[in-house]
Amino acid sequence: MVRLLNSEQELANRFSRPSYARPLPPIFVMKYLSLIEELEKVKQRLSELENQDSGGKAIMLRDITREEAKEEIRQLFKSGRTLYFSDIADELALDLRLVVDICRELQENKEIGIDKDALARTY
Repeated sequence: MVRLLNSEQELANRFSRPSYARPLPPIFVMKYLSLIEELEKVKQRLSELENQDSGGKAIMLRDITREEAKEEIRQLFKSGRTLYFSDIADELALDLRLVVDICRELQENKEIGIDKDALARTY
């Protein structure tokens, strides 16, 4: 925390000033010191946050044609598993928007369907 300076001499020793300038009132000096200390704490916390691992994983998306992606999604559904859009995007390393668009198209063509039981299990 901020340490109060006990005398004008301590203030004079801490801050040099030109001989023609009047000394700052102690309240301004104390506020300045407080702000400097607070700024240092903010810098320290920011540094900690920058160095902290977010825990997320980076996914390198593959650049394949829409038809290739559609065929891979069909193959994935042939496994019989209940899949969510995010599962498909992660497993195939595809853009989530592309996956959603293709799945909706496959659903319209009655190639895949929505698992009503899976919808009931969502939180």
